[in-house]
Amino acid sequence: MKALFFALSLLFVISAAAAQDSSAMAQYRSPAEDLRYVRVNGVRLAYRMEGSGVPVIFVHGEGYSHELWTRQIEAFEKKYLFISYDRRGHGQSEDPITGYSPIAHAEDLNALTKHFGIREAHFVVNSRGGAVIMQFLRMYPNKVRSITFADATISLAKISDAFAPAVVALKGPAPSLKETLKRREGAKKSSFTKVAQSRDDTRVILERMVDQYSPRNGMNPQRADWGPMDFGPYNMRDFPDMSQIHQPILLIVGELTDVFFIEGAEKAHRLWPNTRHHVIPGTDHLLMLEEPKEFNRLVLDFLTEIDDQVREREETVGQVP
Repeated sequence: MKALFFALSLLFVISAAAAQDSSAMAQYRSPAEDLRYVRVNGVRLAYRMEGSGVPVIFVHGEGYSHELWTRQIEAFEKKYLFISYDRRGHGQSEDPITGYSPIAHAEDLNALTKHFGIREAHFVVNSRGGAVIMQFLRMYPNKVRSITFADATISLAKISDAFAPAVVALKGPAPSLKETLKRREGAKKSSFTKVAQSRDDTRVILERMVDQYSPRNGMNPQRADWGPMDFGPYNMRDFPDMSQIHQPILLIVGELTDVFFIEGAEKAHRLWPNTRHHVIPGTDHLLMLEEPKEFNRLVLDFLTEIDDQVREREETVGQVP
């Protein structure tokens, strides 16, 4: 009887601890608006879909959400099928205990395209979304019509001072919830988002996105989920020859962003075929929110040119030169 009582007491303590942990996680998630949900790879993801036409899928960076692309919706939905979503552990999507590698995120992205019935799409990515899309490109190249790297991770550049501490921390044990929340709060003052921080309209969005970033990302016990595939250099097994990329690529960076993003885009422009490179003055990492008019113009002009070429090729297939 005592053994049974002890077992039941232990079960109660474990259940209470789990409930407390779940409650602690839940309080950092905000209510969702204008979102739909789908379960892929065992994780419930939130997404937003507007307009119609050729799909353009927007992939946000680490610590952000679909809100990063709110100032693109009106411009893109007029001509394209606009799709943005919260990656696992971000925004309103579920946050598993582990499974946050670029490959896991790329597989989620592939599952989304299957759910939507998308065979090919344009992709616009920011920050760590660059590492995600490169894995997606490696595994599903036929689904990629073009890529726009918007101040995104391109692991051709050396790690900058801004990211060096994070790389060192990954070599140690997973941090506690308290430490993770402290680091998350610090992300609101990142050295490469000073422009967004200086403006009321963009600061509100930045802080809300960071507040919705699940602590489970940082507390992930599978430390190998982060590392070389994020920060490079790309290994030869996964990417034997990046010069063979045939998809058109647009590289956009903010003039005032971190040197890691600037040098990565410059090197990709030199080494990769079929790339275009632009710098938007007076902006940094959240350039799509800071200067949406110029950002939208650059991306839409790029996509229109590509789609016109695709349409013309399709019309002349089988014709004798």
